[in-house]
Amino acid sequence: MTGVGLLVVLTIASIANAFTTSDLSPFDGIVSSVIDPDSIDSSIDSKLREDGILEAAKQLSLLLKVQQKQTADLKMIIDQQSCGCKVKRYLRSQNYPLFSWGFNQNGEGYIMKEFGYRQFRLVSPGLTGQNNTVSFESVDYPDYYLRHFGFQLFLENVQSPRNPQIFDKDATFHIRQNKWFPYFNAYESVNFPNRFIRHSGFRLRIDPYRNTNLYKKDASFQTVLRPE
Repeated sequence: MTGVGLLVVLTIASIANAFTTSDLSPFDGIVSSVIDPDSIDSSIDSKLREDGILEAAKQLSLLLKVQQKQTADLKMIIDQQSCGCKVKRYLRSQNYPLFSWGFNQNGEGYIMKEFGYRQFRLVSPGLTGQNNTVSFESVDYPDYYLRHFGFQLFLENVQSPRNPQIFDKDATFHIRQNKWFPYFNAYESVNFPNRFIRHSGFRLRIDPYRNTNLYKKDASFQTVLRPE
């Protein structure tokens, strides 16, 4: 790596450290002036491209913007827990990013694509009132919550559920932030510890934890304003 290349890397790293947790609007201008190909001498630009530094700088700029958005979203969830708010969100799959939580006409929970996914109100604390928990209320059908029954997720009315004596527990989950992947949460059943919401064959269910890559991806979800 040339001295110029090292200087650019150090400059980008310094900028990234300064702006990761702050407003990115000034960061945009600084990064563009550092990595804009039109503002770099052609001979230097050629060497930077050979070393892959220019592309890495662009990727870093994009990554920081994404992280800023996701960090703000997580902060919203944490703030929500202390105020008892109901925030509307989609829950997007980690390993099927075009799929988010939804349910069919029978109220069976699935990860679904496009018009199948649904928005939920993240009610925190959850119905049991425990700290750092959440319950998922349908935006389309108020008072209907996702609950597990036979270890599968269903949408049921809080006023007339099956097994009403345990409904609140079945519909409440511990929030495990960044459990296996940054910015993706896992949701652990309050009455069946070590069982997490995951998809299997696209069906949403609570399954015992397994120390596998597939399980961790199936059980990781991101709260988003809208699927992209």
